[in-house]
Amino acid sequence: MKILWNILAVIGILSIIGGGVAYTKFKSEIDAFNQLDAGAAKVYGDMWDKLKETGIAAETSVWKRPLAEGVTPDDAEGAMDSAATDLGILSVGKLPLSTQVENMTEKKQRYLKIFQYCDPITAMTMVDHSDSFSAYLPCRISMIEDKQGKFWLYALNMDMMISGGRTLPDKLLKEATKVKETMLEIMERGASGEF
Repeated sequence: MKILWNILAVIGILSIIGGGVAYTKFKSEIDAFNQLDAGAAKVYGDMWDKLKETGIAAETSVWKRPLAEGVTPDDAEGAMDSAATDLGILSVGKLPLSTQVENMTEKKQRYLKIFQYCDPITAMTMVDHSDSFSAYLPCRISMIEDKQGKFWLYALNMDMMISGGRTLPDKLLKEATKVKETMLEIMERGASGEF
């Protein structure tokens, strides 16, 4: 019986030591996480769920919308151009990537065109907050034909940028949220072909 008590005592002591080590090790991690925006847990939880589902890191950080039945790439492009104008964001470039590759290789490619949008004032406000935001500029929407011939719109999910770190200053948060809503509206109108 004494041996059993000694074994239980050793297990108890090891548990206390292990708990103390775990607390010390993870307390700083928990404290750092608690300093993040209230939406960070959802952002990273959604990313983790998507990573488990697909195994593709890029899938975790994008929004995607299929073009509605009967909407052509030209329809979607026209609708996105119209939406950008209506919403007051600049269309700052288009890259017809598949056409360019076809010209270089003389081989037919799946359709891929990249559309770039920018709100210059918000862009500079973001960069004033952190130079690393410059890597997210300008906002992009890609139109791609998947391997089954269906057309999709893809854009960077801005939730990580907006809520994935410490809460943004009020002015920047308001501007970044407006750009997010604008990009989603452009995608929705492009996907539906709505002018």
